[in-house]
Amino acid sequence: MLPELRIPRRDTTSISVFRGLNRSPNTGFSRVSSSSSSIYTEFKDLKNMTSDKYPQLAPRVNRSRITSDDQIKIISNLLSANSGLIYIDSDKNLHIGAEVTKIDEIDAAKQHHIVLYGNKVVVFPEKFSVNMSNKKVTMIDCRNKDLSTRVETKSNLQLDALTYDYAYLLCSITRSHYDASANKNYRPSITLYTSNDLTDTKYQLTSNKDMVDIFNLDDIRIGMVIESYNNFYSVVGIEKSDSTYKKNRLLKFKKLPQKFSYTTIRAKNIGLHIEVGDFVKISGLTDSLVSTDAESYANKTYVENLNGKTFKVYYVSRNELVIKCELESSVPYTGTVTVERISPDFDEGKIVEMQNRLWCCSSDTNEIYCCKQGDERNWQAYSDGISTDSWAMTCGKEGKFTGIATRGDSVIFFKENYALKIYGTKPSNFTLAEYNVPGVEIGSEKSLVNINSTLFYLGHNGVYAYQSGSLPALISEESLWGHTYKNAVGGRHGNKYYISAERDDGEQELLVYDTDKGLWHKEDDAKMIDCTTYNGVLYWLDETKENIMCPDKADNLLVDNTKYEYQQEDCFEWSAETGDLYDSEFNVKNIGKIRIGIKAEKGAKVSLFTQYKDRLKYTELILSTAEEVISVATFKLDPPPSTNDIGEMRNYLNDMYEQLAFVLSNIDSDNITDDFLSAIGQSQKGSEK
Repeated sequence: MLPELRIPRRDTTSISVFRGLNRSPNTGFSRVSSSSSSIYTEFKDLKNMTSDKYPQLAPRVNRSRITSDDQIKIISNLLSANSGLIYIDSDKNLHIGAEVTKIDEIDAAKQHHIVLYGNKVVVFPEKFSVNMSNKKVTMIDCRNKDLSTRVETKSNLQLDALTYDYAYLLCSITRSHYDASANKNYRPSITLYTSNDLTDTKYQLTSNKDMVDIFNLDDIRIGMVIESYNNFYSVVGIEKSDSTYKKNRLLKFKKLPQKFSYTTIRAKNIGLHIEVGDFVKISGLTDSLVSTDAESYANKTYVENLNGKTFKVYYVSRNELVIKCELESSVPYTGTVTVERISPDFDEGKIVEMQNRLWCCSSDTNEIYCCKQGDERNWQAYSDGISTDSWAMTCGKEGKFTGIATRGDSVIFFKENYALKIYGTKPSNFTLAEYNVPGVEIGSEKSLVNINSTLFYLGHNGVYAYQSGSLPALISEESLWGHTYKNAVGGRHGNKYYISAERDDGEQELLVYDTDKGLWHKEDDAKMIDCTTYNGVLYWLDETKENIMCPDKADNLLVDNTKYEYQQEDCFEWSAETGDLYDSEFNVKNIGKIRIGIKAEKGAKVSLFTQYKDRLKYTELILSTAEEVISVATFKLDPPPSTNDIGEMRNYLNDMYEQLAFVLSNIDSDNITDDFLSAIGQSQKGSEK
């Protein structure tokens, strides 16, 4: 007698919720108990599927492409403002929505990074800003280098650097009206070259060459400071003397105390592109004194006091600067001088705006910087000691900076294994907090995206979500199982996090995380170079750098905000593949048939694929040609062999169910019903395929 076979009971499992991508080895029905009320419905692989129809499974919508007729390349990252998309093209044009402005300062051969700063677009590496209202270009850095302080004497001399045989470093005295903020009419002191000491309260200028060649009728004003023999005098009165000499004046002087705080530096073009309130670095000074006076200036502390230091500018004209610095006396200097207003050299692309400041970092110096509040041109404004000063600090953590982002009222700098957070509202209370947490993967600084107060980014072992008050949490462990990623670029589309990254096997993937539902899906191999979000819609620059892509239909976009035309995608491939649908032992669970319900468009054709280990079986299901139809198809598994041999039966079933999965292909559908379990295919409107 043959042994009696135990026939297992038959159960029906209904799948009604699509739960996205899961590449872990456990994906499949084996993780679901027959009595479970929550059915496991994740998929081993997906292509161009979406959670938009959740809880149902559906292909994504047709994308849009924004392109120009002349195929001009985009040579910057993408930004967006109220006026629309912002970027720079290879014809040196700055695009601000529909406005296009030619900017000659742009080097078309270089890749650019732009950042919004108030109503300005700041452009790197040239380091200039463009006012979006009037398109005025302002250079951030200013280098007036190696200027000669020895100036040729002119016949018609003016109160300027051009009036002197030698451009002296002039000491000014401390007076309240020397401060430009206190008196807008401030003028620096001048030096009167004369063989006479102004000891008397009156002194008459004559036609002697050492006097009349210095001043004309308009040069002398009440309040002017004149130096003579290291004494300082203020002009308190001016009277005309003899009309025979048009340049004659009767001057009344008041001797002033020798307390020096301000210094005037005169050289041709020294004040170009410099403004009152700027902080400039003085360099290039040497011990080059006028030979006849050198012995009188044996103390050469002017070099030590000025060289290599940064000073605030209190007055500026084309050929002179007034800075706050004490010198013992005026110096007859004839060498060269360099005046610079410079910003730091920071890591490419690692710059953000926060609290009306630009923040950046340098891996070479391991330093963090921010500019003066409200002033992108000044990064060395340290001396005032006020809330608007610039700020810098050295970071104690090793390694290169891998990213920078803002979250709430903080700026976060990342290294691969650290997050460095800046708190505070002004330089006096800026505080750096260091966290030993997974940071941003090197090369993936563009993966940083804020969505609803959560910061998403690619770390060295997956995608992280960094919420305020908590540590970064890994959200891709099972969904992206078995692969590591690099060179990621991220963006926001609604409440979805889009991330384009290169897999360890060289494949490119565009992955999407639905932040509301907490699930992943995959679109295709589209590579995002850069992206921005405008009115909640994601726009990304494709690999050609000629097209801007959007994961939405063209009729949902604002065409009027750009000169580019929108082209909508006609068709695309889509697919979804289940995990293995078996239990490890056939006598625990066997699958007899599968029923699939699909809601599809007119003319859609469905093909179902099943796989038994290494064998591929194929079945076609033709849907109705009605405008919209729900079809239910039943797929029966191959029957077992006709045998009563228990061993043969066991081997057959183990082989069959070892790698049982199925896929569905060639369907054009906007929606799939609750009963749909797995799909793979191509969206081909009007196609016979």
